[in-house]
Amino acid sequence: MSLAKWRLIEAGELDITTIALSNLATSKHRWLEFRKLVGVNNVDELIDRILANRSLLGEIRKVIYARYRGALDEAVVLAEELKREGVAFIPFYSPDYPEALRRYRLEAPVYRPLGLYVRPPVSLHGRFVGVVGTRSCSEWGRRVAWETGRLVAQAGFTLVTGLAECIDTSATLGALEAGGLAVSIRPWLKPLQLPGESRRLLEAYGDRIALDSEHYIKPPVSPKTLYYMRNRIIAGMSDLVIVVEARPEGGSMHQITWSIRYGKRLAIYEHPDPKSEYYKAYQRYRSYSRTVTLKTTEDLGELLETLRALAKP
Repeated sequence: MSLAKWRLIEAGELDITTIALSNLATSKHRWLEFRKLVGVNNVDELIDRILANRSLLGEIRKVIYARYRGALDEAVVLAEELKREGVAFIPFYSPDYPEALRRYRLEAPVYRPLGLYVRPPVSLHGRFVGVVGTRSCSEWGRRVAWETGRLVAQAGFTLVTGLAECIDTSATLGALEAGGLAVSIRPWLKPLQLPGESRRLLEAYGDRIALDSEHYIKPPVSPKTLYYMRNRIIAGMSDLVIVVEARPEGGSMHQITWSIRYGKRLAIYEHPDPKSEYYKAYQRYRSYSRTVTLKTTEDLGELLETLRALAKP
């Protein structure tokens, strides 16, 4: 397997304290107690304080050791498994953590991930463009998604999707066939559960698709909640979120809402069939600020060129 295009990071260099902290944050009872002990209101406040003063991690480790020793022990066991499986854990303060996600500001009780698990162990430093859409797309949607992924790769961005069927897989294939890379945000990594089309794509291009999640092992939380929450990661790490084809009440609407609510650039294709439910979704979101209407993929090419130019000094 060739990983030449990714920048590999050392899977063995793991921050046990932040892994334990991340696990504590998924337990409501333990987190409520913990935040009182360290004097913070929420996870985002804790992240900001540690970013301003990294020495706080040492103090936090002392608190966890004294009151939640079991969480540290669990983190040590997990770290050993991550090393064996070739999975990296990227804490929020690492230069390998997506910069756009680190700057993303949410509203309680939603917060930025304390860390990201990624397989293979590659850096997530870079610029990303997200593509979202329905799992039951039309042939038009599949074709446009493929072309969108191709343009994203050719513009020098890394594609990010949820690796669902149809729009996500078509965009991913377009990016990969253009020589690009793709990050797929999953609600958890173990056990890895993918639909058939997504699984076959991963088997064919696994060295150029990085699987990423804030949870390595599926936590005792409803899958619906986990899928909903992973959408904030796609929106947060993306410089631009592109909607190819969506249903008015489908799961893609959560992704669009995350993008709009927290000020992300959003582009949405005008659907060619004004009688379709996809067109209704387009009408619903095209009027929001920072939303760009795309009539053709040529429009997207121009938008990506503009977005790339914004990063130049």
